[in-house]
Amino acid sequence: MSIWNKILVGLICLAAPFYFYLAARLLKTSENWSAAVDKYEARLEQLAQKEKELIDGVEEPDGTIKPGLRQLRIELHKLMVDRRRMWLNCVPSIKTDPDSHTAEVSVTINDPDPHGITEKTVLYAFADADMKEKGRYLGEFTAAKVEGKRVVLAPTQRFSKRELGKLDAAAKAKHPWILYELMPQDNREIFASLSDEQKRSLLPASSVQQYLKDGKPAAEDDPKNRVVDGKYMRPLIDYGVLFNAENEKQTFLRDSIEAATRDRKLAEEALTLGREQEEACKKDIAATRKDREEMFRQRDIVAAHLKNLQEKAAALQAAVEGFIERNRVMAGQIAKFQLEAVRRIDRRTRAMARSDSGRP
Repeated sequence: MSIWNKILVGLICLAAPFYFYLAARLLKTSENWSAAVDKYEARLEQLAQKEKELIDGVEEPDGTIKPGLRQLRIELHKLMVDRRRMWLNCVPSIKTDPDSHTAEVSVTINDPDPHGITEKTVLYAFADADMKEKGRYLGEFTAAKVEGKRVVLAPTQRFSKRELGKLDAAAKAKHPWILYELMPQDNREIFASLSDEQKRSLLPASSVQQYLKDGKPAAEDDPKNRVVDGKYMRPLIDYGVLFNAENEKQTFLRDSIEAATRDRKLAEEALTLGREQEEACKKDIAATRKDREEMFRQRDIVAAHLKNLQEKAAALQAAVEGFIERNRVMAGQIAKFQLEAVRRIDRRTRAMARSDSGRP
């Protein structure tokens, strides 16, 4: 063995512990990395499973389905289809005129910016408060004018006194508004999440019973068309149709009231005119009665005068008849006297004729 070989073996012997240490460290590092890889692979599998569950959902041991991202997107899409766009925290400005049944309404929309509302867009307004704070449906409007963040709203139908009262109450309460592009739809899930006490406190007594029975076992006397799989299902309400029908009914009643008020005014005017005519007729009757009494008085005077004249006429008639009778008697006497005179004249004439002829 040469000296160089010996030097090489010596160097190898000197370097062997160092390389041995490096090999041990490499082995240990490899083991650590392998363990880490196994750990992270298991974690990745868990995360992949979790991701799958979050995306596709998971079935619980009791059979219920915990919705995933896909199902939630579908539900969100359904909600968006039913609701369309919505604007929160709208700041209203209201000025009502009860005499003319009109109101100047505008809202300021800060979020989103731009809000995306254009003129003639139909909007449904709600006060952003719960029922205890007088949160309620305020009416159907159209965007009459859009000025940046400010939108001037015009009602689709004429305001009633009740609707103006709601707007006045909303103005005093100073609650923000919520605007919907589509009237919110009736939803069983929303009411199913409420307790019976909450339903009784929120809903009117005339209709709360069907909300309490919704989804529960049906009774024997329940209508067959409301029983599904042995459970009572209340009919869903189309609030848009309901409010439109109510507005049409209010319009009809308002027109009927206006017509009745107009007819009443005409009837009162006719009654006033009738009373005036009645008073005039009473005066005419009084005057006629006075004239009648005067006529009766004059009649009595005329009748008395007539009776007096009749009595005088009867007396005159009797006198005339007496005169006639006396004239008749006197005429007879005159005729007798004339006849006697004629006879005397005849005798004298004859006597004178005999004396002239010499006869005795």
